[in-house]
Amino acid sequence: MNEKQKVLICGDVEGHFKFLFNKVEAINKKSGPFDFLLCVGNFFGEDNVELEVYKNAAKHISVPTYIIGANRESDLKNYPDEDGCEICHNLTYLGKRGVYTATSGLKIAYVSGTESDSSELKPICFNESDVVSIKNSCLRGQPSFRGIDILLTSPWPAGVTNLDPNKPNFTYQGSKLIAWLAAQVKPRYHVSALEGIHYERPPYRNQSQQDGNIEIATRFIALAPVVNTQKKKWLYALNLTPVDRTRLSDLVMKTTDETKSPYPKSMLSNQPSAQREEPTKCTQYFYDMESKDTTKRLKHSEGRNKRAKPEFDQAKCWFCLSSPEVSKHLVISVGTENYVALARGGLVEEHFLILPITHHQSLSILPQDVKEEMDRYKNAIAKYYGTVDKVPVFFERNYKTSHCQLQVIPVHKNLAPALKETFMEMAECNNFKIVELPLHSDLQQIAKPGVLYFYVELPNGEKLYYRIKKDFPLQFGREVLAADRILDISDRIDWKDCQMTKEEEIELANRIRKEFQPFDLDI
Repeated sequence: MNEKQKVLICGDVEGHFKFLFNKVEAINKKSGPFDFLLCVGNFFGEDNVELEVYKNAAKHISVPTYIIGANRESDLKNYPDEDGCEICHNLTYLGKRGVYTATSGLKIAYVSGTESDSSELKPICFNESDVVSIKNSCLRGQPSFRGIDILLTSPWPAGVTNLDPNKPNFTYQGSKLIAWLAAQVKPRYHVSALEGIHYERPPYRNQSQQDGNIEIATRFIALAPVVNTQKKKWLYALNLTPVDRTRLSDLVMKTTDETKSPYPKSMLSNQPSAQREEPTKCTQYFYDMESKDTTKRLKHSEGRNKRAKPEFDQAKCWFCLSSPEVSKHLVISVGTENYVALARGGLVEEHFLILPITHHQSLSILPQDVKEEMDRYKNAIAKYYGTVDKVPVFFERNYKTSHCQLQVIPVHKNLAPALKETFMEMAECNNFKIVELPLHSDLQQIAKPGVLYFYVELPNGEKLYYRIKKDFPLQFGREVLAADRILDISDRIDWKDCQMTKEEEIELANRIRKEFQPFDLDI
């Protein structure tokens, strides 16, 4: 894991380059080395002659410095390329908008200028398409998006002082688009300027579309101009590990002074101008199928105590082996009551599913003969994994699934002792508590028919259980096992990022089918 990044951030420079760079050089010698100096607000001023000695290399900027674009038309002449460029050694203009990812993994999102208040977009302004583009850049390739490290905007976000118990008594020009962007990309630090004052808001907890999830907190910091007679704070130092390299439990740790988000939940809409977000659905085979038929609940007739019987067509189930929908090229073994298949978009190559051949909705209602054969498959898979010093983790998410799917993922035996703690810790991070079942208890004793749950069997025989009451993170099982303490493959949490071509799936299944054959059931 990379060391922490030391970052300096300053407010409006207004052309006072000598004062700024001398101060930064002194701080760098005393407390550095610093990796970045980031500047928000008006970097250039009416007189920019002090920059010439740095452009001519007569003097040296000691810390790599990154600035964002103009907020005034008079400053445009100082930016030779709107897409970003190097102004002189160690002084770089980032560009109009985007996400800068350092070699350390530190993620810095930025937007230049002020919000456009007219249909004509001036070079010093940004509009809705700009902030949407930044959001998409942050989320691209991030199936389990946590947030970014730093958001740089010259204008303040509208409403940021809301819910501050010590709400300051001043007015400021806030941007609704900046507020929407902050709500979307969840920066750990959001820094602005332009208002001529220093203000640090208590950290606020970001919001999630799913009420059960805990998001990271954001600290909003507004900095005063570099040269100000009131001696207001204009420079801020950070020392942080990049968000994608930080343990989730550390990211969501609460502080005593934190507040709820100052922004309305409507800010979570996909588009800033959208009134509400339409729910999206995604279906796939052998993992996290979420079809519209699976979320319907059978309702008791009032006053009759009778359960309506579902009209289920096995030919339409993606998991019943007799269904034409099944991708049979992923099947590894077929027994009398169950079959084993590779998971599409598996977390690892040997990611198995054990599924009943005929339609049964969950482990908690399996007939005894199906359950007994499934246990035999579990033992066979454990022996198969054991040839390479790995042990199986079994889990089932009986939530938004239509057919029983027991997930089986191997981890190295030396990692097994960390599994229980990791499951419990990450459950708390998602705002629910997973419990350990008594040693000799059975799932069917705990989860009655119709109960939604998440269930885990650890290699040492311990069983973990959570009864789902409302929402549940669909990728939770994968997220735990992909964590840096276990498999350390966080880029594979989402099955959609792990898909292969059908030809690659056939080749993989043929190889694993051959390897598994010595351990297959003797039917």
